[in-house]
Amino acid sequence: TLSNVSDVFETLPREDREEIFNIGTAFTLLDLQKRLAHTQKNVRKFEAKYGTTLDILESKGLPEDADYEMHEDYIEWHCWARVRQKTQNTLEVLMSVSKGHDYGYDSAGGTST
Repeated sequence: TLSNVSDVFETLPREDREEIFNIGTAFTLLDLQKRLAHTQKNVRKFEAKYGTTLDILESKGLPEDADYEMHEDYIEWHCWARVRQKTQNTLEVLMSVSKGHDYGYDSAGGTST
């Protein structure tokens, strides 16, 4: 018996594997684009609230008079920045393996026309 997905996948004809990969890639790219936009929105929210970027804030450190809310925001901001970077990295890898296919998206998060 075939015990894992990759074994089953390999039994399919090449054309079917390519079609499954292409369809899966298109849906995954769409999901990653949405996730990236959501994370960017949250990072920008904190940048607007504090008038700085996370990198600058980290280089200067939190202000001496930072209150509880700022500490909580800092933790959440950090989380959104990590998720944004991870999503961007995954998106770039997927875009590189799917070169030659036009799924309607560019690596900057927009749609191609």
